[in-house]
Amino acid sequence: MKNTTTRRAVPVLALALAGLTLTACGAGGSGASGAASAPSSTVASAGSGSSGGSAGSGSSGSPNGSGTSGGDASPEGGRTGGQDAAQDSGAGSGRDGGPQRCASAHLRVSAENVDSGAGTTHFQLVFQNTGSAPCTLSGFPGVSFHGRDGAQIGNAADRTGGSGTAVTLIPNAHAAADVQAPNGQSGYSESECALKSVSFIGVFPPGSKDQIDVPWKADECSGRGIHALSVGPVHATR
Repeated sequence: MKNTTTRRAVPVLALALAGLTLTACGAGGSGASGAASAPSSTVASAGSGSSGGSAGSGSSGSPNGSGTSGGDASPEGGRTGGQDAAQDSGAGSGRDGGPQRCASAHLRVSAENVDSGAGTTHFQLVFQNTGSAPCTLSGFPGVSFHGRDGAQIGNAADRTGGSGTAVTLIPNAHAAADVQAPNGQSGYSESECALKSVSFIGVFPPGSKDQIDVPWKADECSGRGIHALSVGPVHATR
């Protein structure tokens, strides 16, 4: 009896062991299938992250940002800046190497377009480049009346009319500054005005310390309390 039981038990045990082996293999197979599906899920996640998720932005979004936005926009901005810098540099060197300020020695000044109305005289000081090269005038000339003895009569002209712009004069070209003065005693009292005979206008071209004398024959107020003489910046003429 013992021998029969032993022989029957062996096949039963073998069958049980075989079943366990098949179960283990089945578990391993389903594990491999899960591993294969996991990458698909990750790619989908990255794809959705790429459109809105932070992981996608840090992964596929960053190269696109560097290549398209940063790679194109940044270098393009750099090239634009470089061109602007070059233009600015060229403009600077052009100014340095361009026409110099008009010197008094190469200017002829005259009083023209005189128009005396009720109480006021308007005229222009016209500057002509008598040199052989272009030169520039920028700003206000110094203007004052003088007697035969050279002494100044009244106050020097006040500046009016803004700062103006630089004017480049080729040889023989002209620029002008507008001047306004009282017409005789004008509306002032005799003691306030103290009329004196003027022989010339002393003109300092903008930026120059050399005076140019322009003939002017008229009686002008010499009172120090009067500031009716005024001059505007140099401007181009037609």
